[in-house]
Amino acid sequence: MRLGVLLPHRGVVIQSARRPPVEQCWTIARMADEAGMDVWVGDSIVAKPRLEPLTTLAYIAAMTKRARLGTAILLPALRQPTVLAGALANIDQISQGRLVLGLGVGWKLPAIEREWEACGRVHKRRVKDLEEHVTVWRKLWSGEPVTYQGSDFKLTDHTIGPLPWNEAGPPVLMTAGNRGEFIPAQIDRFARLGDGIITTYLTDDDCRKLRELCNEALVKQNRSLPDFPMCVYTTVRIENDVAKAEADTAKFLAEYYGGGVNYRGLMGLGPVAKVIETLKLYEAAGVTDLCIRIAGTDQVEQMETFVRDVAPAFIKQ
Repeated sequence: MRLGVLLPHRGVVIQSARRPPVEQCWTIARMADEAGMDVWVGDSIVAKPRLEPLTTLAYIAAMTKRARLGTAILLPALRQPTVLAGALANIDQISQGRLVLGLGVGWKLPAIEREWEACGRVHKRRVKDLEEHVTVWRKLWSGEPVTYQGSDFKLTDHTIGPLPWNEAGPPVLMTAGNRGEFIPAQIDRFARLGDGIITTYLTDDDCRKLRELCNEALVKQNRSLPDFPMCVYTTVRIENDVAKAEADTAKFLAEYYGGGVNYRGLMGLGPVAKVIETLKLYEAAGVTDLCIRIAGTDQVEQMETFVRDVAPAFIKQ
């Protein structure tokens, strides 16, 4: 199971929108790269402001050598498909094929609906837009001229450049099973369009069930993706006092999300041994990747402890 860390690119903006302590992000990215971990970023523009994910990943690409660069998650429907296809291909090219795309449609919260309005996009069309994005990206990433009539755009014998580093393009992980909600449409979307799954707030049993449902859906679509990647986004707080770890994390998540999210599932909260034990449950359940979101403002210190004491239980250098 690969380990990755979510950059605190929202946390630093919460601390200061005018002068965010961005060096925390770059320090953690370097630490992850040296430890054999991956680097992930989330996405929001006005609902949960943060350093913009794609320009941030491009910057990280230049300071790392082996870390995969992932989105957990990107909201494609907030953007125009042709422009985004080019931006993603560019990041993949300059990172020499290290980009991984976790994609979703956003929570069903009033703040998210207002975010779509602020970006001039249609919230009710976000699922259709997500699927159209993936279809158009793959056409453009093939290198062949593309003619396509989209929902609000048109391609006429167009190509883009540069193309992604690998012919297949960056792997596309679709959200499904979040909070243990196994929605058939999400699982079907993965089976039709995805290369893997990205999900959050799951138990280990949820992970097993989700993989089983996804394999059944792949059979219906006549696709074969043996051992497809499953990335779980989870939260870690290392403290000797479990109660303090839980309280600090609850406070952090309430500020991070602004309320309205059900924090169920497994989280690594407590002493090092308990954190390892919890994350091992995911590994035993067939999870291939973990995106670790560190709770708290002491991100660098927590990352130092994680790299020194937790990561060696999973990463063989």
